[in-house]
Amino acid sequence: MEHLALIVDDDPHTLMLWNAVLKPSGINIIQAGDGAEALVLLEHQTPTILLLDILMPYVSGKDVLDYVAQTPRLADMFVVVISAHRQAESDQLSRANAILLKPIRPTEIRDLLQHALSR
Repeated sequence: MEHLALIVDDDPHTLMLWNAVLKPSGINIIQAGDGAEALVLLEHQTPTILLLDILMPYVSGKDVLDYVAQTPRLADMFVVVISAHRQAESDQLSRANAILLKPIRPTEIRDLLQHALSR
């Protein structure tokens, strides 16, 4: 089974970092620079894992989480919320499988990827 990761962040440097961290795992990677782009991709793709920044302009990560929760096809997707703010641990994000606070070590992402793929 081929696995797919969707990385969503409005910071291009962060997208490059996560891409570099995940690429050696052999997982296919798609990226979105904002929540709106992520929603378009999620209409047509079913990633194994979603790495999602919460604070983004226009369409937030919380909006993306709402879409995921309302889309049965995405129910088994492993969702990792990435945020620079402690408030990310709130009940609103209870749909996430994991929450990582920035700055994040690449080993944290690799460990979560291993966990997500082994489910």
